[in-house]
Amino acid sequence: MRKVAVKHALEAALLFAACACRAADPAPPPTQAYEVLLSGYQSGEHEAGATLIASAEEWQAWWRRHAGWRIPAAPLPAVDFGVHSVIAICAGDRPTGGWTLEARSVKEFEGGLRVQAELCAPAADALLPQVVTQPYQILLVPRAGAQRGKVVLQLAQRDSSR
Repeated sequence: MRKVAVKHALEAALLFAACACRAADPAPPPTQAYEVLLSGYQSGEHEAGATLIASAEEWQAWWRRHAGWRIPAAPLPAVDFGVHSVIAICAGDRPTGGWTLEARSVKEFEGGLRVQAELCAPAADALLPQVVTQPYQILLVPRAGAQRGKVVLQLAQRDSSR
């Protein structure tokens, strides 16, 4: 009986030691706070992607591509680049109206920021304008958290249902 007790005590001690030595799971990447500056359906940006804009010059150049096709041209929104950086996310060309794009999170990762967004397709039975659209969202993020690096867009598509 004593041999069995000693055997189980050794097994328990080994199990405890193995659990104590196990490396802790890495912490999830920190989530960045963000604010939606603008959203819309018409853009001069025709490709899906995300762009990190960290200066007034970059902002003016991006805005000319984004809104320069309008007559009259849309005014450039004011951004304090001492406090914020801008992330522009675009869904690219869509065949009709009714598509929406919405950021869900902005997370830091090694080398940059990852934006998770959801592209929602219009309902199958919806009456839609037959015009090519380019859903977009423009986000303000704290400058301190917006590293000069790449921005990766993870785009999940969801079908609408009524």
